Amino acid sequence: MNSRQRDHSLCGFRPGAFVATVMVGIVLTGALQASAARGQGDAAVAALQVGLRAHRVYSGPVDGLFGPQTERGVRALQRRRGLVVDGIPGRQTRAALGRYGRPRLGSRVLRAGSFGWDVAMLQFMLARCGTTPGSVDASFGPQTSTAVRRYQGRVGIAQDGIVGPMTLGVLRQHRRCGEAAGRVAAGVTVSGAHIGGLSARWADDALRSAFAVPLRVAARGRVYLLEPNGLAHARVRDALQRALKAQPGASLRLDVRVRRARLRASAEWLEDAVCRRPVNARLTGLRHLRPHLSRARPGGRMSRGALVRALARRLETLGRSTIEARTHRVSPAVTRSNFGPIVVVRRKAHRLALYDGMRLVRTFRIGTGKRKFPTPLGRYSIVWKARNPWWYPPKGDWAQNLDPIPPGPGNPLGTRWMGLSSPGVGIHGTPDPASVGYSRSHGCIRMFVPHAEWLFTRVRVGTPVVIVAA
Repeated sequence: MNSRQRDHSLCGFRPGAFVATVMVGIVLTGALQASAARGQGDAAVAALQVGLRAHRVYSGPVDGLFGPQTERGVRALQRRRGLVVDGIPGRQTRAALGRYGRPRLGSRVLRAGSFGWDVAMLQFMLARCGTTPGSVDASFGPQTSTAVRRYQGRVGIAQDGIVGPMTLGVLRQHRRCGEAAGRVAAGVTVSGAHIGGLSARWADDALRSAFAVPLRVAARGRVYLLEPNGLAHARVRDALQRALKAQPGASLRLDVRVRRARLRASAEWLEDAVCRRPVNARLTGLRHLRPHLSRARPGGRMSRGALVRALARRLETLGRSTIEARTHRVSPAVTRSNFGPIVVVRRKAHRLALYDGMRLVRTFRIGTGKRKFPTPLGRYSIVWKARNPWWYPPKGDWAQNLDPIPPGPGNPLGTRWMGLSSPGVGIHGTPDPASVGYSRSHGCIRMFVPHAEWLFTRVRVGTPVVIVAA
């Protein structure tokens, strides 16, 4: 990947040239270097990371660990906003996050539709308590509401999905969160993550941090980031319990429940972001009384099935190597060369022209509607065709007390009928050839019977018909 490539995430995150993959060892080293006051897996740090990501200066996991990458994001934001570049997220730095930096947790009641710093903290706290809210993204959506109700049921309070002082109070106390205690034996790994020798608290942070590293999808010169916690649920608590009981050197596996529907939705979103859909040629109107067609444009399509399978494999492990999304060219179905027939009717000139796309095929003399019943102007299409049609009296004073006429020599519609999308109007043959070339019909377009039969075989349902006054 060259320096011009940029990362993009599903939440609008577009950092600069971020090329390093965040591994467990790096995350742990950064976290251990942080002061104890910064906390271990702190909800406020997680909210900060969400805001930094939204401002395109951070591309690491939302893990609540203030490590080197988070500090670099803070410095980048401070530099961009003209603040003192010290890497410390103080009041001014938090204000620079905008709506991602306010309000503080506990200053309001949180419910569906809420957005901000406090929502991100809430989501992180719910995730650490084992009630997964999906992505930690500062937006109180359906998944967060479900997680809140699940936690409320666990602690025995009203399950209303609203986070007020009572819910927030018990959550801050980590009540019924089942935090593990103890130390992992030396050499123990979980899906390749080395957590041997760590306390239960640090081992939990390490596993969650490793899983939260964004998935990277490269497509057409760009790298897109996907949030793992929004696509799958990692059973970190179960893995930690097994690790605390494991013998030295044991190799364990992190169980991950992949949400296939969300993977498919993400792949569809990515295809829409990366691949332009093919654009068919279309009739834009007439130029100099001739049809004009827009140019068709080819598009692209992504191998979504292969992408979903690759994402699922990454989620089921802690591997975060870049996935190459395959795309292929898709040709438009309709071009200028295969657009098909177009009919142009010139009412005043009593002429009908058949075009194949933009190429003139043949012109005909026609009859049109009389002054009292003029042939309507505009753009229509042929909606149905009939051989040897019956004639039925239309609505109107002139047709009262008239009976239907079966097919035959005296039928007013001749032997062919091509009905338009304008009600009661069509193109047809006529048993009165003397009316062709004049305005004598009740709005229909009359043709000599042989001409109508010839045209009938060359148009189809859906053929555009443009009627102009010229």
